[in-house]
Amino acid sequence: YDDLAEFEKDMHEAEGVRLMYVAATRARDHLVLSMRRPRGHRGSGSPAGTIAEFMERHPQLWANVELAAPASVENAGEDDSTSITDIDVATEHSVEARDRWRDRRKGLLEELRRPSTIAATALGHAAPGDSGASDGPAEQDDKPEPVTDEPWRRGRAGSEVGRAVHGVLQAIDLATGEGIPERARAQAVVEGVPDREDDIAGLARAAVASDIVKRAVASARLWREVPVAVGMGGGSLHGFIDLLFEEDDGLVVVDYKTDSVTAEAAAEAVQRYRLQGGAYAYAVEQVTGKRVKEVVFLYLQPQSEERLQDLPQAMRDAQVQALSRLDPASALPE
Repeated sequence: YDDLAEFEKDMHEAEGVRLMYVAATRARDHLVLSMRRPRGHRGSGSPAGTIAEFMERHPQLWANVELAAPASVENAGEDDSTSITDIDVATEHSVEARDRWRDRRKGLLEELRRPSTIAATALGHAAPGDSGASDGPAEQDDKPEPVTDEPWRRGRAGSEVGRAVHGVLQAIDLATGEGIPERARAQAVVEGVPDREDDIAGLARAAVASDIVKRAVASARLWREVPVAVGMGGGSLHGFIDLLFEEDDGLVVVDYKTDSVTAEAAAEAVQRYRLQGGAYAYAVEQVTGKRVKEVVFLYLQPQSEERLQDLPQAMRDAQVQALSRLDPASALPE
């Protein structure tokens, strides 16, 4: 045990030296160290002792700065004009000063907590009382965008089945549906739900059979899983659009929804995604300079296409909500 303990101590000290080396070599011109080492304690094993022991052999590399000790401790009775006890620090000690400090601290923390980016999917999750906040619960596949390096997950969030369906629709032939069985099987395994392969394939087929996807296939240009971001309020609004296509009179944004809702409830459910759709349209218009004429939520079970009503107002509300979260000082009036 003693041998191992000594070995462990040596390894710990060696690692400390390596860490000091990494830290010290980041200095560009001069490295200033403020470290305490009691007099006469050479090679104490502390960072200060290790550095001092090395520097004593290389006087050309360093300059030692000694400060006078406080007069009240070591130099009592001596007239030492450089004593640190002579430094005048003007500090107001009062309840009022404490309250002012607390207010400044609170304001600083609120500013630092403010996000620099916000996802379109997060706008509907604003706190109660915020502009455009949703009164209804967030749907299962409408969660903040995940942070991932895996290309088949990028830009998609939500339940395992929802992610799998998005993954299938991202890769298959939208005109014929070719590749659905193979992709459904692969995505089911990736998401850890191999028993839901048939459900995933069925939802993908419902998308391919929909009128809006057929319109996209027949359009001049279409894009899938489109990342979009626009700067605002010192930060950015960002998101991923499931399907974007261009017709002669403008762009169309399509968002797949795998939520299980009745046909009658689908139109009402769109209100929960109103700010998300408005944010997508706003960001696309800002980036491309082209008009977004429609935002369509494609529900896959049962199949239902719900268009976002009063799109210009939804875009305006999304802009207001995003600015209120990113930079309240510059928020637009509602």
